[in-house]
Amino acid sequence: MNHVPYPATLLTSLPLVSVPPPAVEEAAWDILLALHTDRRHELGLTQLASRASISKTVLDIWLAQLEERELITGVPHRWTGELIAALTARGRELLDHYFSATGDLQVGAHH
Repeated sequence: MNHVPYPATLLTSLPLVSVPPPAVEEAAWDILLALHTDRRHELGLTQLASRASISKTVLDIWLAQLEERELITGVPHRWTGELIAALTARGRELLDHYFSATGDLQVGAHH
């Protein structure tokens, strides 16, 4: 099939943003987004699984992988002492970079 690709200048001038970012699987992305909204570290693991629309068993698998990638860490819940997940600086940086890039797309959009 013959097709004309977009000009290289057009491709390089557009920010490359995808949901989730290419290096993060969808379930992991949902977990990271839920943790991003939990800045006070009050979200228990059962609630986190519910927000990410996955089972607790699947959550445990993803939490281990995200922790291995240094995107999250375990911290004690401030009232119950239960171990909960929280974004690391690296995890927050990933999300902040993503939101910044998507914000640039929205600002540059023509309506």
